[in-house]
Amino acid sequence: MTADARTEFRTLHYGDELTAAHVDGLTDFLTTKLRALVSTSEKGTEAHRAAEALHTIVQDIAAGARHGIRNRDADLARGLDSSWTLSYRQEVRREWNRLVDIADCWRGTTDAHRYAPWTRVEHHNAENEAQEAADRAAETAGGDSPAYAIPADEPEVHSDHITREHLDALHGFLKKHTDQLLALHQVGTEEHRSALALETAVDMTRDDVHGSLTYDTDLDRDLESRRDAWNRLRHFALPWQDDPDFDTSRWPRAKYIPLRAAEERLPVQNRTVEGSRP
Repeated sequence: MTADARTEFRTLHYGDELTAAHVDGLTDFLTTKLRALVSTSEKGTEAHRAAEALHTIVQDIAAGARHGIRNRDADLARGLDSSWTLSYRQEVRREWNRLVDIADCWRGTTDAHRYAPWTRVEHHNAENEAQEAADRAAETAGGDSPAYAIPADEPEVHSDHITREHLDALHGFLKKHTDQLLALHQVGTEEHRSALALETAVDMTRDDVHGSLTYDTDLDRDLESRRDAWNRLRHFALPWQDDPDFDTSRWPRAKYIPLRAAEERLPVQNRTVEGSRP
């Protein structure tokens, strides 16, 4: 694909807009960059090994994106919109965003990359984006007011971007305060029991998030559970917002963007995916 052909693409907003041509264009860009690194680095060096490894990873991710696009388009052409169609849409979004994350290391370094529509996608179409916005608005408007206000402009990340570093930072902040409470009150008092109960709840919620990160499946169901557990852990920290160490940039709020309405989310998945990757 030529650079001119790439500039004909408009900026992408939705996963359903992604085609094999988009994947090929981004893969060609990365392949060119990585082959250049391989050729200019001495064989046997760490730089050479890293470039070869990354080239292999890029090809595998691109194969996954093409696999999802091929099966998604086949389903939609037959008028299907099943849990399998959803799984292919998820695969397309996930693999495309991985390619974009790699390519971002070169963003702005060439006209071909700057003009091509290589941006992350979070929704599969406009209807899904509108539904997610409506769900967020309903969640904000409904229910009782929380005891501690949550800043409207606090940082957010998708639940698949929560890391061990986020978890360690938040858990460490909470443990500092539970340890202080336990040390302050005598064993057997109601205050000590309350502090011990809080510590137990914090540790159990931390273990839920840790388990989700350790056994990462990338399934919508599990990403939703990770979001809920992570945001519960964050709420434990709200009473200490006046602590100088309280920093939501170190433990951002997790969001979860399903690829369609809740009742249509992909069910328990323990299946063999139809078709093999090229």
